[in-house]
Amino acid sequence: MAIIAAHYSIGTVATMIVPAHDHIQQVLLHNHEHSSSGKMFVDGPGVTINNGLHLPDTETISINVAAGDALWAIGDSNGQTLHVLISRL
Repeated sequence: MAIIAAHYSIGTVATMIVPAHDHIQQVLLHNHEHSSSGKMFVDGPGVTINNGLHLPDTETISINVAAGDALWAIGDSNGQTLHVLISRL
């Protein structure tokens, strides 16, 4: 099992946060914004602020990413911090 940690600065252009892999990936996402009024969203490569899953400020969620799939994030403003922890099963 491999564990990978990363930090991203999320903005108004979609950013790949979990690349596709041959195995299922268990992912923890933490929206590290404490004072920003910006919003962050996650989904597949076509993520937008209108179709993505909203990740509220200071919240942590767990998601399983299927083999062969990737996860992307986008915000409605620039400079938002996202922490990602990937466990490949």
